[in-house]
Amino acid sequence: MKNKSVNQRRKTAQFQLTSRFSLILFGLLILFNLLFILLSVGYLFEHIENRASNILEAIEKGEASGDTWDTLVNAYVSADEEDALQVILADGSVVSSEDAEEIFADINQGRVLPFLEDIVFTEDGIYYTKTQEVDGDQVTIAINGEDSVELAYGLFMISSFLNLIAVVIGSLLIYWSVGKWSQKLTGMAQEIAAIEQSRTGELTVSEEPIEIRSVALAFNKLLKEQRETIEREKRFVADASHELRTPLAAIRGHVQLIQRRGTKHPEVIPSSMAFIDKESKRLETLSNQLLDLEKNQSQDEMTLVDVSQIVREECEKQATIVPQSIEYFVENQCMKRGHKRDFQQIIQNLLENAAKYSPADQSIHVTLTQEQRQLSLTVADFGIGIPDDKKALIFERFYRVEDSRSSQIAGSGIGLSLVKQLADKYHAKITVTDNQPQGSIFKLAFPNERER
Repeated sequence: MKNKSVNQRRKTAQFQLTSRFSLILFGLLILFNLLFILLSVGYLFEHIENRASNILEAIEKGEASGDTWDTLVNAYVSADEEDALQVILADGSVVSSEDAEEIFADINQGRVLPFLEDIVFTEDGIYYTKTQEVDGDQVTIAINGEDSVELAYGLFMISSFLNLIAVVIGSLLIYWSVGKWSQKLTGMAQEIAAIEQSRTGELTVSEEPIEIRSVALAFNKLLKEQRETIEREKRFVADASHELRTPLAAIRGHVQLIQRRGTKHPEVIPSSMAFIDKESKRLETLSNQLLDLEKNQSQDEMTLVDVSQIVREECEKQATIVPQSIEYFVENQCMKRGHKRDFQQIIQNLLENAAKYSPADQSIHVTLTQEQRQLSLTVADFGIGIPDDKKALIFERFYRVEDSRSSQIAGSGIGLSLVKQLADKYHAKITVTDNQPQGSIFKLAFPNERER
């Protein structure tokens, strides 16, 4: 149980962010320490080199003033610092400072780095050597750098210790800061759990950080859409049940009428059978439209279709079915990528809707044009019209403009809902305006897509 708790803790954002930031901090400190070492070594090397050059320069001036080598050798080196000076005179004799012979013997046996030939590592320490000719005599000086190296090492250890403290304190501060920041995520998770239980409410939207604000806004938007979808589905089920119940009850009533009175009063049978036939066709239409609504959720591959040809065919087909005359103006080669059946359903349902609410002696006008970057389909009728406050409702499932006349006007109330669903599928904008002197104009504007 304890191991599980530790593993869960390691998966938290607080732990992971702290680990990453601490590693970054640790890496930066290592980088800075390496840079410090390089700069320190460079500075020490330059300091020792300048010191050797100054001594040689002073020796050269002293020799020019007539001082003897015995005087100069011990005057410019420090025995306390274990420096050494050796002069090979022109006659081959050697003049050395105190302990110089032993120091140079160690230097000759020491190790030299390829890129630092003037630095020699011996058993007794580190030496910088430099040789220069002074008035025909060869002068070699060896500067002991052990004290400087120890100083640099001490500074490095102090710096490393301080850096270690900085990493520990920095990690704790990072852990605390990230913890304060992650509390908003924890609070968001708790709010989501509460929303899931209560099925109400929404996430609190904070002003900062912007990322959490964006997540909260996106979640609330998704939550709102989900609730609206659930509400629509509930309403759809209720409306569908009601729409199916009405014709079924009527059919059952006429069946019972035939059963009770058909034998003694056979004259009721033809009228009842006609009514049953009419209502059964209504049920069939309703069922087919419900299936169409479901089919339109599929994501089959789209092809380039000739919308012009589809509109012409549907207008001619509906002209043989509806009592109104259908007049159409269709531009040629209006192409759109999609499914042929979708465009057939759009024009068919718009024509059926126009025919339902228009007098038989009026005409229906259909126009298909290419307008700049849009494919525009318009269906205009001279029917009863749609009040402005109802225009936004007509695309809901089972909605009927004239509730009082629903029994007189055939239809399921699904046709325009199907048109709206297909329009959304193709990102088409659908508008409804008033026709003059009366009636309605339905216009769908599709994004243009000509075949190239």
